[in-house]
Amino acid sequence: MLKQVLEQGREAADVALEQLLPPATRHPTSIHQAMRHSVFAGGKRLRPILCMEAGRMIGAARNGAAKSGAAKSAAVQGATKGTLPAGIEQVGAALEMLHTYSLIHDDLPALDNDDLRRGRPTCHKAFGEAIAILAGDGLQTQAYEVLAQLICPAEARVAIIREIAHATGTIDGMIGGQVVDLEAEHKKPDLATLEYIHRSKTAALITASVVSGGLYAGASVEDNRRLRTYGQSIGLAFQIVDDVLDVTQTSEQLGKTAGKDAAAEKATYPALFGIEESLRRADTLVDQACAELNEYGEAAATLMGLAHYLVERKK
Repeated sequence: MLKQVLEQGREAADVALEQLLPPATRHPTSIHQAMRHSVFAGGKRLRPILCMEAGRMIGAARNGAAKSGAAKSAAVQGATKGTLPAGIEQVGAALEMLHTYSLIHDDLPALDNDDLRRGRPTCHKAFGEAIAILAGDGLQTQAYEVLAQLICPAEARVAIIREIAHATGTIDGMIGGQVVDLEAEHKKPDLATLEYIHRSKTAALITASVVSGGLYAGASVEDNRRLRTYGQSIGLAFQIVDDVLDVTQTSEQLGKTAGKDAAAEKATYPALFGIEESLRRADTLVDQACAELNEYGEAAATLMGLAHYLVERKK
């Protein structure tokens, strides 16, 4: 079931991205080819999938899918097998554009200086540093153009844009996390710095993906609180596992250069706690995330499954 959700979600995100990104033949072609090179490099589309499945769960809850007894089972089955909230895949596509922009810039020589991403040359290796920088800028700009045109109530559209903008910004967001990550290199890591980096650089956008999906589907204040806690927990768990994979998997298995964190003396969970304790902490975070969704009953089964998938993956 989860494998099917992942595949269908990836396909839905790819269809939306194909429609929303400028074609490679559109002038100026070099920038659009570079943007597409990185976006369509074979990503898992986890952020769009989390967004869409959060929307599906909240939609099911709002339609009475969490009721007890036989009515609950029928409603949940219909919601799980039915359609996603109309147009939510565009939110997911915008999130993937922002995620890809961050990867393009993260791979640049001035930051992590990597030659390989998702098993193929990084954007700056294929198109040069100048075009890679602009490709990242272009994806960020395109993402907000997409978000500004979402087909949902204006209040929800503004809330989604605010949520995602904050998650990618300098205060507890992706850019701030990247800055602290760079400044922490070649220093003995401490838990406070490590958690700030991971919660900002990685978990913030994962959290925004989940919360944005809920907002699009009409989530209540309490729904948002639960989704935020779920997102923060799985986001941190995801990055902990990424840290572990960096020291336990090969470049061929990961599709990116293995061992980069250790070589740069980055602040990571394995560096601070070791592999076994790091994985235990990731499992605890997943349990905490799933506990937040118990209120939604069977409608939360997919998001719970995704939480476990994030710590059981091998790349």
